[in-house]
Amino acid sequence: MIRYRLLLILLVPLAVISCKKFRRPGLPFGDVKGTHFTEVQRIYTNGLKFDKQGYQLEPSWKLYFIADDSVNVFSPKMKRYYGFHVYFDHDSVFNMVDAWFKLKKLAADSMVLQALRVEKKIIKDDDEGSKVFLTFYSDRYIKSHDATKIQAMGLPGKKDTAFVKERTAQVNSKPDSTFAAREPVGLKSRSSMIKVEKVKNESTPINEVGAADDYLAPEYNITIHKAYEGFSYIMYVYVDASGKMTFRNSAVPLMPEFKTSYEQVMRGIVNGYLTRYLDIIPGKTLGIPHTTSILLNVKGKVE
Repeated sequence: MIRYRLLLILLVPLAVISCKKFRRPGLPFGDVKGTHFTEVQRIYTNGLKFDKQGYQLEPSWKLYFIADDSVNVFSPKMKRYYGFHVYFDHDSVFNMVDAWFKLKKLAADSMVLQALRVEKKIIKDDDEGSKVFLTFYSDRYIKSHDATKIQAMGLPGKKDTAFVKERTAQVNSKPDSTFAAREPVGLKSRSSMIKVEKVKNESTPINEVGAADDYLAPEYNITIHKAYEGFSYIMYVYVDASGKMTFRNSAVPLMPEFKTSYEQVMRGIVNGYLTRYLDIIPGKTLGIPHTTSILLNVKGKVE
């Protein structure tokens, strides 16, 4: 009996010490259970919100955790929250909403995540997709602080302006280079002969269209009435900082024996119809006009 009591005395402190060292598997998202977080800033590791192609990072996520392994994420399109499982992988790496992240910071009123590009279970550290940081503040923190300053965190800053000025100067000096315009090219018809419509890409159950698609890949339908003949061409064109449009290339692969003649016809359509009958407003980023490329679906009708 004495030996049993002695053993019990030794085991109780050991159990207490073991409990202090115990770490629950996964990440401690349950510690901020019910706290509504709003993304306030999204930047690359270099501090910029733009990449070399013109894509702009913008904060968009709203979420709250309901356990270590469960999160509710707000859908702006559906105007409601949807539940997702949080899959812990290793270290601070986890997956939610079919995206990989690394937890960099978690506090009562803030959280920082690093987006990760993962292929075949391997993290692509050198990929641009793994060089993005998302900063979240709790809604209660946002309500109790300067909303204007917090909102400014998600907008382009001085560093972004300097970068865009440099990039636009580069593309404006090279006829065959482009930078996606945050404010896409504007096309307006000056004749009843031509009808212009900007294509609005909408999501489907199979293909989700992002908000950036409208400026990264702007597309226009153009119908030319009373054309010299019926035709249909899909082509890329350049629009420079002054609004001048020039033929770039066919969007459809051409057989070698027809390439020269078809491109000559498309070039003639651009020079003979489009530049003559359209008011062309150049694309801009942060108010700076610059060369960009757009896709045109051009149809000619004889009637």
